[in-house]
Amino acid sequence: MTTSRSDAHSSWSLLIQSANLLSASRFVLAGIWALVFFGEHPQPQILGAIAITAAASDIIDGRIARWTQSTGQFGRWLDNVADIAFVLTALSCAAYAGAIPVYVPALVAASFVQYVADSVLIRGSSVPVKSRLGHWGGILNYLIVVALAMVPPPWPGMLARQLPRLIALFYLAAMCERAWYYGPVGRLVSDNNPCASNSTLESASGAEQSLSRS
Repeated sequence: MTTSRSDAHSSWSLLIQSANLLSASRFVLAGIWALVFFGEHPQPQILGAIAITAAASDIIDGRIARWTQSTGQFGRWLDNVADIAFVLTALSCAAYAGAIPVYVPALVAASFVQYVADSVLIRGSSVPVKSRLGHWGGILNYLIVVALAMVPPPWPGMLARQLPRLIALFYLAAMCERAWYYGPVGRLVSDNNPCASNSTLESASGAEQSLSRS
């Protein structure tokens, strides 16, 4: 009986840790992406599989964390940093190849810096604090990466010509949405209507900053 309980406890502990392991796997996937991308013969199918695997890990790790009720400060930050590491690696490679303008990964990076500064320095939170547009921006990041990896020519060029300005406008809007709460009007809304404030800016749970674990 004791052995059975010990085995069950070990299995449960492993399940709890699997959420963080899935998050951390995106650092590895970012490295594999760079190796494949700069390889002698880059394979779109492989890059697409890496992108889908990263996106899937971002969904699953959050669900495991919520199911096991193990969402914590470390896991939430790990998830967000792993997301941005993978996304910026993929977008920077695409910018290097000329598939998208450099300002796209630059805006994604600036948005993440603002996200961290707002959460820690301005709001004094120990966990990430998301916004509505920021959450959708996380989903958009993975959609862009998957599209750039998998769509055949001439679509990458068409995407590069048509989408970057819209993406830039979206990220500027997301940053303005968060910055709006710094001013007196935003603080007044937050003070007078806490429910509305909490529905717009609330504690994130990690990976769903990008897909589901925010």
